[in-house]
Amino acid sequence: MPEFTIKTFDTKIHNIYLKGDVDEEMWQTLVDKINEIKSADDDIADQNLASLMSVGIEAEIIRPSINIYLSTFGGYIYDMLSIYDEIKSLKDEYKVNIYCVGKIMSAGTIIMLAADYEHRFAYPSTTFMYHTLAGGAFGKIKDIEENAEECKRLHKIMWNIYKENTAIPDDKLDEIYKCKKDWYITAEQAKKYKIISKIL
Repeated sequence: MPEFTIKTFDTKIHNIYLKGDVDEEMWQTLVDKINEIKSADDDIADQNLASLMSVGIEAEIIRPSINIYLSTFGGYIYDMLSIYDEIKSLKDEYKVNIYCVGKIMSAGTIIMLAADYEHRFAYPSTTFMYHTLAGGAFGKIKDIEENAEECKRLHKIMWNIYKENTAIPDDKLDEIYKCKKDWYITAEQAKKYKIISKIL
């Protein structure tokens, strides 16, 4: 029996636009769009597979790419991690490209790292900004201590993501955390630190 690889989406590429605050609304926008894309692609794939199988041809359906255009001043860390995980889960089925547009700051610097290095891009005027976690706690001493421990846990998650996915030196990450200063860099610097692979 002959075997063929059928690419059913020759020119179609899916675009997702994530802009504004990193919050539950952005996460919901992403999830809704992903579900819409998967449903549409599954319908097309099923139709093509059924047609090919009816004439005895085995085929592999190759899904299109998903381009995510990201622009944000940042937002909430838990929503940031939800978005990061959601994008990473797409890579089992799709090639995911992330395009950094205008500003990638705070929580946005983690979200963009959900794409593989070779699929992270920025436009020339994009500005990146890194800083440590911001937050506050009120109440009983025990509550404040637990809040501090949670901040340390989240900080470790973020810094591990940076270290695993970029070439930002450890001393720079430590400096941002200890000095609590915002670190602004250009697209050229982002490329130097392997935050992005290419400037468009």
